[in-house]
Amino acid sequence: MTEGNSAEDRLKKEQEVAAYLERHPEFFENHQEILEKLRLQHKVYGSVSLVERQILGLRNKAEKLQAQLNTLIDNAHSNGELLNKCAELFVAMIASHSTQEMVDRLLEHLRDNFELDNVQLWLCDDVGTLHHVNYSDIEIIRQLTDQHFIQNDPVCGRVTESISQLFGGDHELESYSMIPLGENASIGVIALGSKDVDLFTADMGTLFLRLIGDVTEACLAKQES
Repeated sequence: MTEGNSAEDRLKKEQEVAAYLERHPEFFENHQEILEKLRLQHKVYGSVSLVERQILGLRNKAEKLQAQLNTLIDNAHSNGELLNKCAELFVAMIASHSTQEMVDRLLEHLRDNFELDNVQLWLCDDVGTLHHVNYSDIEIIRQLTDQHFIQNDPVCGRVTESISQLFGGDHELESYSMIPLGENASIGVIALGSKDVDLFTADMGTLFLRLIGDVTEACLAKQES
């Protein structure tokens, strides 16, 4: 018999044994003496019994599940804090008696409550009269940001030399988010800047950012009407 055939026979027998044990899970209960003799190799603990190996496997699985649960709890806690901050912001904006007051509250809450290092509001208006607001043509904003906001979604990432111009040339900023206002940012953008490189990343969720954009857009329309 060749070595190849021997390996094939051994594999076939192993498969038969595995199939038998799967069909008869009570086998080891009826043969405790075999179970006690079985020893398995473990990377950390060396040779362990089958029962010990199962316990270690269950323990590792439990630790992974606990880690996943902790992550979910941390995310839920962070999202709860963000929701509360957004609620405070929205109440302040809606309660404003003028567009200027609404804009001031928007910028103040974003800077202070969300602990951002630079917050700018850019509006596309040829005759802008609001204080603390930047005015520019939409095409200039798109050129600076290299974004056309086709999906109308907020954009996040690393601050570049071009994008820093939206923040008055602030070169200490590391990450940013731009929230479009209106279809394809036709009304303008809210620019959020941070010195924390990990605060805004390209793969982060943007649900709360979209909410801020939607409420700001609605408040601007309300004040104009």
